Amino acid sequence: MARIRIEYPVEQTIFSHTMALRITDLNYGNHLAHDTLISLLHDARAKLFVSHGHKEIDIDGQGVGVVVADLAICYKAEVFYPDTLTIEIAADELSRKGGDLVYRVTKASDGGVVALAKTGIVFFDYNERKAVAVPDEFRAMIAKADVVAAEV
Repeated sequence: MARIRIEYPVEQTIFSHTMALRITDLNYGNHLAHDTLISLLHDARAKLFVSHGHKEIDIDGQGVGVVVADLAICYKAEVFYPDTLTIEIAADELSRKGGDLVYRVTKASDGGVVALAKTGIVFFDYNERKAVAVPDEFRAMIAKADVVAAEV
């Protein structure tokens, strides 16, 4: 299998979340478990939507939410309990019905990159059971974040 390469588009960062590892996040190797990392990415993504007053499963108040179409992760370093992680999310390659969310996971103590990940998301009408156009609410989230990033 060819190595997966993920580039994090710093200038497109729309959210950052810091969290402490729990003892239950470790695997038998005594470091962060790969399946737990996927759950932490999901938690950060859900918090992104909540921070803008939306729900991941109902962004527009009409039943349009997100479906993860694909996921890729590049592991860069180990982390251990009780390390603190920062998970940043950038929006990238927005298309008519979806786009990519790119994640950079760093260790808060030294800023070292722990993992890079990407989820391909599709906007989905849970009432009609079909993919739909990117909601205006999501476009507004990205635009608002761009303004904040430009002022920092």
